[in-house]
Amino acid sequence: MRILVRTVTMAALCVGVAAPATAFAAVAPPSVTVAPASGPAGSDFTIRWGGFAGCGSVAFTWAGAPFVTGTSPAGVTGSGSVVATAPADAKPGTYAIAGTCTNPNGAKESGGSRFTVTVTTTTTTTPPPTTTTVPTQPVPTTTPPPATIPTRPTTTTPPASTTTTTTTTADTPTSSAPPSVTDEPKTNGGLTLDHSSVQPGDPLSASGTGCEPGHDVTLTSDGERVGTGRADSGGAFHAPVEFTKIEPGRHTITADCGVVLTGVVDQAVTSSANDYSSTLLVLVFFVLGGIVFVRFAY
Repeated sequence: MRILVRTVTMAALCVGVAAPATAFAAVAPPSVTVAPASGPAGSDFTIRWGGFAGCGSVAFTWAGAPFVTGTSPAGVTGSGSVVATAPADAKPGTYAIAGTCTNPNGAKESGGSRFTVTVTTTTTTTPPPTTTTVPTQPVPTTTPPPATIPTRPTTTTPPASTTTTTTTTADTPTSSAPPSVTDEPKTNGGLTLDHSSVQPGDPLSASGTGCEPGHDVTLTSDGERVGTGRADSGGAFHAPVEFTKIEPGRHTITADCGVVLTGVVDQAVTSSANDYSSTLLVLVFFVLGGIVFVRFAY
């Protein structure tokens, strides 16, 4: 009986020691990094990847569009680096860079990072002025014979009068009328809204690209949630937008989907509802006044 208890105890210790060894053997998930992480449009940067099991090459996308393909060095699979160039027409902002591959087992692996396009500052250098020196030539000296010159009265011409005309431009009055609003989608920072202006109760939806594939999408405006969704395998999404309160004016909508996308929409409130309320209030006043008059007449 004592030998059996000792054997069971030794087996339990062996299992306890073997469990952490299995945890240390876990394979690290795929990862993608960029260096440097920011730069102007058209600048070069290096994309490094690792943890892609058995992948000889990894295809990368820029904001959901095909970008560049990196190949692992000879004898190495699952990791490597490639030099890429930010699109020359990219506007300042943060863009998602996603890498995907299919390993020999047929499984799809993916990882992502971000690159920020900065504003390009143009510096203009003024060249120094160029001075040309003309050589001085000697002037021949000629002595004319003496001549008798009659004396004439000297006439002084008064200086011409100069008239200065000052033109005063009146300040152009600023129109207080609101700018015209066209019902065209607005895009700002990668988020597209199907309407640029909405009335209370009008439907509104948002679309975006460049998100991390499969990432949850949260839409907020002025700190309040106005919609949710999920990005597909290409990093794109489409979700409805519903405002919890009506506040006339321009509102910024932010989509958090692994990267931050923004868009703007105008809330317009017509005055028909206020005019109707005022007319109804006047009508009720006259009805109540008529009832009081009839009561006092009797």
